[in-house]
Amino acid sequence: EDLQPVFSFKIRGAYNKLAQLTAEEAARGVVTASAGNHAQGLALAARELGILATIVMPRTTPEIKVEGVRSRGATVVLHGDSFPEALAYSLKLVDEQGFVYIHPYDDP
Repeated sequence: EDLQPVFSFKIRGAYNKLAQLTAEEAARGVVTASAGNHAQGLALAARELGILATIVMPRTTPEIKVEGVRSRGATVVLHGDSFPEALAYSLKLVDEQGFVYIHPYDDP
């Protein structure tokens, strides 16, 4: 995993999920809640595939993680003080803005 661009296996799952989106889904953009490797993996995969990505991270996320996501092209939204709060807000964005939700670990 140390040879992966984001130093984690998470990029493989994110890229695979994004590559399976329909053209209509990809055009809507994607959102997730994550404070770690999934956030960076999704940001990079989305950039490579030309899909707009929004990552909701708790306000308590270390700045190095936030900058890692931003540097890979995603929009970062800092919300809440915990993962459950960030998750709830990301799901609200799905309803309000029509994003496709990309789960960090529980994809069917």
